[in-house]
Amino acid sequence: MVVYPTIFLHRVAPVTQGVRLVAVTWVQSRVRDPLERELLFELDTVRHSLFEKYGKTEEFDLLCKVYANLVRKWVEV
Repeated sequence: MVVYPTIFLHRVAPVTQGVRLVAVTWVQSRVRDPLERELLFELDTVRHSLFEKYGKTEEFDLLCKVYANLVRKWVEV
């Protein structure tokens, strides 16, 4: 599978052997701003990592609260 933002130019090489199978779909994030999406992704990555290492702690709960509040702030319905 190849996934990329639609802002990137791309090209498709000719099939020289076998058959090309293609399925095209689009995904739209509810968080429009790319920087905000990146921040949420990084915060969520840290959150999961801390939970794997230390379990449910006060710091983990605080990160969850911050993550949820940012999602509520940035999500467009």
